This record gives sequence, structure tokens and C-alpha cells, in this order.
Amino acid sequence: MCVNYIHYYPRTELELCKSAVDYGYLQKYFAFMNRFHDDEICSCPQAAVPEQFAAVSWDPFSKDVLRALYSTSPISMHCNQSSATRFPGDWERQSLPQVTTSLPKPQYKCETTREPQPQPQPPAVIEVRTRGRL
Repeated sequence: MCVNYIHYYPRTELELCKSAVDYGYLQKYFAFMNRFHDDEICSCPQAAVPEQFAAVSWDPFSKDVLRALYSTSPISMHCNQSSATRFPGDWERQSLPQVTTSLPKPQYKCETTREPQPQPQPPAVIEVRTRGRL
């Protein structure tokens, strides 16, 4: 789960806004995983979503299919006004927003630079002279 706090200016009546993958598409994922794993997973719509997730056999395939679901399925939005009532409009099965610009990754003090580190040099050959002799 991810929580973001956004401060609006000018002031709006927005109190809360959250989104999740559309429930119907999520149920299709659980049903598909159930068929793929020979009915070993309880994908009954009566079961709570956390129980359905707990029943998934997590392997690279189920992970990749879930990632594909999250990156292509519509989302359901729930946006409430300051009065705790929903904003008017159809907020179900909205298409995913497109990211058009990425912010540069901040560099933290604990991160080292990506420049090559100096390598140790081979030992230096020196000549030691004692009283005019080599």
C-alpha cells in the first residue's frame, strides 16, 4: 500500500483520494491463477482479497502475471470531499495515468559516487645509497 499526501493550492474540497486495481480484474487474476495451478488456490469471490493473495503459489509466473495486471488493468478511484461524501462522477474502471516525466533520483549522503575508485599502485622500486655506494 502506498500513501501520498498532497497539498493543494488554491484550497479544494478534496479530503481523500485512493485508487486500486479494479476488483473485477483482480478476481479474474485469482481465477486464472487457480486454473493454472490445477484448482489449488481458493479464488472464491466470497473470500477476502488478503486471503486470496495468501493462497497464491508465488512463483515467477504468478508474480509476472500480477505485474502485468497492475500495469494494464483499469483502476477504481475513491475520492471524497471534505464533507466525507464522494465527488460526483464515474470513478470506476479509469485508465491508468501515463507518466510523462521522471524526477531525477536524489543522491543521499551515504551513497558513494559512481566514479571509479583509485586502484592500488604496484610497489615502488627505490634505491638506497649508503655513503656514496649503491
